Amino acid sequence: MNKPQLFRKVEERTFFAHHMLLHAAELEIEEAEATERGRFNKCLAAMVMTALAVEGLVNAVGFRVATDYPAFERLRPHEKIAFLAEKLQITRDEAKEPWMTLQFLGGFRNDVAHPKPEPLVRERVLPEVGLTKTAFDIPLSALEREITVGNAKRVYTAVRKLKDLLTDAMTEDARFGIHADMWHGSTSPHEI
Repeated sequence: MNKPQLFRKVEERTFFAHHMLLHAAELEIEEAEATERGRFNKCLAAMVMTALAVEGLVNAVGFRVATDYPAFERLRPHEKIAFLAEKLQITRDEAKEPWMTLQFLGGFRNDVAHPKPEPLVRERVLPEVGLTKTAFDIPLSALEREITVGNAKRVYTAVRKLKDLLTDAMTEDARFGIHADMWHGSTSPHEI
């Protein structure tokens, strides 16, 4: 009886979470731009996913370039960015992009992760015709006012720029799978 030949297939990939987080953020931004329905929640999701992607990205780069990864892993996200910028000889100017937006995003991440009550009072004097236009306006907290399509796009762009800066400064083999989600594999005949 003729048996089918067997093959050994090996596939390898290092999972780096920043890829899925940035992709999820990108899709949320696209949907937020396409329709007003659920826009606030889509922007919130995009901004949170982008903030989480920063940690995933710097951990991925640190995994490849930090000589003491356990010590690197204990650093806060902004400390990891500073470490990597120094290690990879990237000039950081906190008054320029993407560094300004990354600072904003770090603060946003902390505000979302550690929310605090904010008593709100808004008083306005409106003409009678203005009353109906504002009947369902609610006062927004400082955190809620940051959640916009513009800010979602801004933080997403800044993190993509950070990814480019970090991976451009890495050797080609070190950035494999970090700049783009990649895998490799092989197939060979399997001997019984």
